[in-house]
Amino acid sequence: MGTSPLDFIPRIMNEIQGRRILDVGCGAGVYGYLLRNKWQDTPPGSIQFRDFGNRDVSNDQPELLVGIDIQAENVRRCHKHDIYDFIALARAEQLPFPENYVDTILCVEVLEHLFKDDAVRALKQFERIARQRIVVTVPKMAVDRITGQDERAFLRVETSDPDVCQWVQAETHKCSIRASELARLGFRIGRRVGQGWRAPFRLALKLWENHGPRSGQILAVKDLNKQNNLPGTSRLPEPLKWTDGFPDYR
Repeated sequence: MGTSPLDFIPRIMNEIQGRRILDVGCGAGVYGYLLRNKWQDTPPGSIQFRDFGNRDVSNDQPELLVGIDIQAENVRRCHKHDIYDFIALARAEQLPFPENYVDTILCVEVLEHLFKDDAVRALKQFERIARQRIVVTVPKMAVDRITGQDERAFLRVETSDPDVCQWVQAETHKCSIRASELARLGFRIGRRVGQGWRAPFRLALKLWENHGPRSGQILAVKDLNKQNNLPGTSRLPEPLKWTDGFPDYR
């Protein structure tokens, strides 16, 4: 997770579909922790409280919660605190997961840290790996309009410390991704409006969130709704072993 504002959290949690989640660019594991401990605040988890006495106890948490990050320190931290069922060091555009591995992929404040071609490749990877939904957030203004560079002052650090250099490299924005670009790729921009008498109020709220004075981030959601057509099985793949295709971060 990057620097997404706190008021984005309930909006992102409300977009979760299914019970198998991949958190791409998981950072310190904020969304992993929330999904583990606030599962009831997601659509698939909220059903538990509609008839609590008859709830499915296997749905008290996600069935599978996976995190990946490019920074080894983030991965070590998540591993230490046992946030994810599976945590690995990997790049968003090079994910060695099988097709239809998870239901929802989260990618919160990550794509702007990639060059544009790599960000497009990452989105294609997400479509291959997710079955139901991709949830992405990016800042509206990731790089300076004139220089095309990330001009944030806190990144101007002169140091030979390799850990700091790695952090600066990972945190630097490499591109801006516009809402129109995501829309052309089939993403819904902002919250779902739906039907009924509440629709006009939801539309007004969506317009405020997307274009209001505090609308610094873009929420983009793509529904896939693929059938589980894995050859020879009616179930999703089992979680990967630690060594399957990933560098060892330990």
